Amino acid sequence: MTLMLPLPTENAERVAHCATSDTPRPLRVALAGRLTAMTAPGGGEVQLLQTARSLQAFGVAARMWRPWEDSLADFDGVHLFGSAAEHLQTLHAAQALGKPVALSTIAWFDLPSVWRDAPHWPAAVFRGSKFLLRSLCPEVPSWRKKLYQAVDLLLPNSQAEAEQLKRYFKIPASRIHVIPNGAEVRFAHPRQGEMAELLPSVPYVLYVGRIEPRKNQLTFLQAMRGSRVPVVVAGGVVPGQEAYAEKCRQAADEWVTFLGPVKHDSPQMESLYAGCGALVLCSWFETPGLVALEAGMSGVPLVLPQGGAAREYFGDWAEYVGPKNLAAIRQAVFRAMDKGRRPELAEYVQRNFSWQVAAQCTKGAYERIF
Repeated sequence: MTLMLPLPTENAERVAHCATSDTPRPLRVALAGRLTAMTAPGGGEVQLLQTARSLQAFGVAARMWRPWEDSLADFDGVHLFGSAAEHLQTLHAAQALGKPVALSTIAWFDLPSVWRDAPHWPAAVFRGSKFLLRSLCPEVPSWRKKLYQAVDLLLPNSQAEAEQLKRYFKIPASRIHVIPNGAEVRFAHPRQGEMAELLPSVPYVLYVGRIEPRKNQLTFLQAMRGSRVPVVVAGGVVPGQEAYAEKCRQAADEWVTFLGPVKHDSPQMESLYAGCGALVLCSWFETPGLVALEAGMSGVPLVLPQGGAAREYFGDWAEYVGPKNLAAIRQAVFRAMDKGRRPELAEYVQRNFSWQVAAQCTKGAYERIF
């Protein structure tokens, strides 16, 4: 098995490579996402919050930036999360003060993903055309290219994402620092809790994520219909995707339980992982999907999308499916449920993809530019 990310035995070397010498005083870093990030929080928001918390243990005074109260002049640098046009204003403000800026891109670029993210077919045609044009001519200007080329350092979550930044936006490798995503160690030993009474009493298939077309819950539910396998769907509806959520409910049979949004910091999240027999994401892409890392912390069998960086993280540890193949999704779920939890997978994820590992690598990235 060949993985682009390090194997467990290479973890110590990777951490040593990411870390650098201590600074005279703690770095003061302002972390910022989109202004509406917490309206429908997902993996990107979890990454932001957990990065801020975990950096504290490595002597970095990182905290969420409160733009109505904090001056950027009080920080040594800024760390932006997500590829958003609104970040350009923050970037310009930081540059005016001479503050370096890092950006966790949290992005993926391929034609099917661009097409599916569009709200309607005219937008899909427009976005698809733009993507094809950029593929043929990376010199084409855009707000995204302007943002990527203006920040001091880009922090993608995978080598595959890094290659896209170089290919489509002409970003030199010297301005890219890959930071692996992480999961909380509390998920290594998840416990049944207060939510247990709301969940099926037998091992169930778990699907966690914001309800939206990119997450592809509808196709998954269509694939599992009539299988007589208990399914639990957890996640809030993305604003504007209420019609899609209703289609998901209509596609579900009596074996499906919709929980709605579950607070990530709550014991309820542990309950979800404690009772599941498999974690499924048949999204159009994942980079690699934080819930996959969280479930993998305790060795839960995984069914993950072919698109994105999931294979780079998990290699042969997971089943991989296309987003439209109902039969393949259904069969992959059956295979995963038959495997049972695997201690070797749990050990692999715990050693390589904790937030502590991610934070130490992030500190090393900061020390390159701050």
